[in-house]
Amino acid sequence: MRKNLVILVSSGFGLGLIPKAPGTFGTLLGLLLALLFPDNIYFVVAVSFLGVLLSNEAERIFAENDSPKIVIDEIAGFLMAAYNWHGLYLVLAFFVFRILDVLKPDPIKQLQKLPGGLGIMADDLAAGLLTNLTMSLAVYLFR
Repeated sequence: MRKNLVILVSSGFGLGLIPKAPGTFGTLLGLLLALLFPDNIYFVVAVSFLGVLLSNEAERIFAENDSPKIVIDEIAGFLMAAYNWHGLYLVLAFFVFRILDVLKPDPIKQLQKLPGGLGIMADDLAAGLLTNLTMSLAVYLFR
């Protein structure tokens, strides 16, 4: 039972088990959650904390280092990216986040080297924070 629950939640209710682009599907779930729980920093923190715990265990279950089946990191990362954004800005945040998550520029890439669930989550949370800051700067400069 516990193993199934860990797989269910860490894989974004099965979205991480989709063979093509599981991270993108996980991010889409993050977008839905951002719409349902807008600007709720407690929700972002709770998903992030839960993500560290669950992804650590899910990595052992899947017997794969930073398994692509684990998408709770994309969910939490996107919630960070979407914090304080609404409407079409959420769509822009989706694309900026996906680009940063795929390209993983330094120092984001270095965060993956942290052990277990912390390493799984940290790079996506950093990509989410960088997305949020980049969008804030762009809106400030081009408004």
